[in-house]
Amino acid sequence: MQKISLYFTVFIALLSNNISLVSQELDPIVDADMSKLNPDVLDRLSSFKQDVSNYLSRTKFTDENIINDIRGKPYKIKCNFQFIFNSSPSLYSYDAQLVVTVSRNIYKSQSFTQILRIKDENWEFNYLQGMNFYHDDLKYNNLSSFLDYYGYLIIGIDDDSWELKLGSDRYREAQNIVNLAVSNSTNKGWNDNNILKASRTTYPSELLNSRYEDFRKAFWLYHFAGIDSLQFGKRTALEKMCQAIEMIGKVKKLEIKSFIIKSFFDIKFMEIAEKLTDHYDKTIYKKLMEIDPDHASTYIEYAKK
Repeated sequence: MQKISLYFTVFIALLSNNISLVSQELDPIVDADMSKLNPDVLDRLSSFKQDVSNYLSRTKFTDENIINDIRGKPYKIKCNFQFIFNSSPSLYSYDAQLVVTVSRNIYKSQSFTQILRIKDENWEFNYLQGMNFYHDDLKYNNLSSFLDYYGYLIIGIDDDSWELKLGSDRYREAQNIVNLAVSNSTNKGWNDNNILKASRTTYPSELLNSRYEDFRKAFWLYHFAGIDSLQFGKRTALEKMCQAIEMIGKVKKLEIKSFIIKSFFDIKFMEIAEKLTDHYDKTIYKKLMEIDPDHASTYIEYAKK
């Protein structure tokens, strides 16, 4: 699917007619690893994957119209929810982890680019087979509110990749859920004070912080003027990608512990390394090694190509 958005004539139309992009919903793939659970627990979870998938795909997280692609089909965000169950402390109570990965279409192509990957290691919730899932932004539930949080975060990051700071409202919704959870629950993972590990408050609070405005601008520039534009003008698009990377590097110097910047490079490092082999200025790889030392070996390898 392709999102009708911001390029050439469409971009001009947006500027001249003050047309704004609107938000969209989810196309989830849900999987669950229950290998750590006792066999008697598995029957109680036989409908879990389908229930979660139905909730994520049917819930309308925004009150705006869905954008259609050029074939008239609804634009939906491709996302993977991989649940890893650790234990069942009591009847209908579970301790689990989640790895969520988000991809979106590269403009006017059948290819995708990953835009987010988060591993959430601290989640406790209650689930009863056949239970009703309700979407209620004003009431906390340790299952549906958790899913809502990621729904809003996913939509926000997708929006930010298409239009500068378009995701702000979605990040606020995610932060509101965090605030509701903290005030109504002792469940772990919502606002932990571990500086070495992100909690659920980390990502919306970073993205809404004015200190990260240049990161969000760079995130948009990397995708809109970079990845989306390679097919239209490779040299210019690669220059914009490099510009975006250098902007992120400047933000990182000020925000050394940034989790959203770490998440960006963890999911993008291979794409960056591969695409920039066609860039005329190979010194970008040296800058990448300084900005993202975790993946320095990959940058060293690709700098030689």
